[in-house]
Amino acid sequence: MRAVLLPHLDTWMRYLDLAGDTHGDGVDGSHGQEPVRVYLAGLGGASSADFAEVATSRQLRGPRSLLVDLVGTGWSDPADFGYTVEEHADTVAVVLDALNLRGCTVVGHSLGGGVAISLAHRRPDLVRRLVAAEPNLDPGVGYLSRHVANQSEEAFASRGYDALRAVIDRDDRTAGMSVFHATTGRWSKRGMYLTSVSMLAERRPTLREQLVEAPIHRAVLVGERTQNYDLSGLREAGVGIHVVPAAGHGMTYDNPAGFAHAIAAAIAGSERAE
Repeated sequence: MRAVLLPHLDTWMRYLDLAGDTHGDGVDGSHGQEPVRVYLAGLGGASSADFAEVATSRQLRGPRSLLVDLVGTGWSDPADFGYTVEEHADTVAVVLDALNLRGCTVVGHSLGGGVAISLAHRRPDLVRRLVAAEPNLDPGVGYLSRHVANQSEEAFASRGYDALRAVIDRDDRTAGMSVFHATTGRWSKRGMYLTSVSMLAERRPTLREQLVEAPIHRAVLVGERTQNYDLSGLREAGVGIHVVPAAGHGMTYDNPAGFAHAIAAAIAGSERAE
């Protein structure tokens, strides 16, 4: 695991740097002929845990991959900042700037998808291709984020966080797994609360509008078991739509192989369009 110091926050942001099959990174973010891939996890998750199996799968093996833990999550340190979607995007930009990378393929799940969209909007030089898996595109939309944000910050910090982790522990044990319980335990309580509030907040342009208007190759992934995910205006704007079989919103856990296949299909579609 490697780290980049965020000077404006005096905190460390950490990431897994998975070398590709070829050598010779370019300043445009390329590794050989393929852009570096950047993976960003969802609310309660950690990229270093959620995407390790996916990024190293047969379908996605090849380019250099960065599994970036957002500030206050996974192995990255917490910080005294607002934990908004936009601020998370800016910290990812600091990491990519420190590594002298441009034109990356950015893959984000849920919150990570929103951060990826915001990154492409705020720093278009950093993102060449965008793959967002069930991002929160509209104000007020989000199940876990709404559950967290409906509490006061004090109530969540004193009771809600522990209560949430107890439910996740129960559900993980029932499913015979414990990854999500582990990664939620690596989240800053304040970070989880403020990030949830930001995910639901009004913003102009909305994340949906930012995605639709982005002048890059982009795709949205939806779980086969997810109900009523709003794809309005996306196909018409040229956004590729790909379905992750046998999966709901938690596609990183439900079907990592199918998730990897859908990501690969989305990337392949953008390559053909080029």
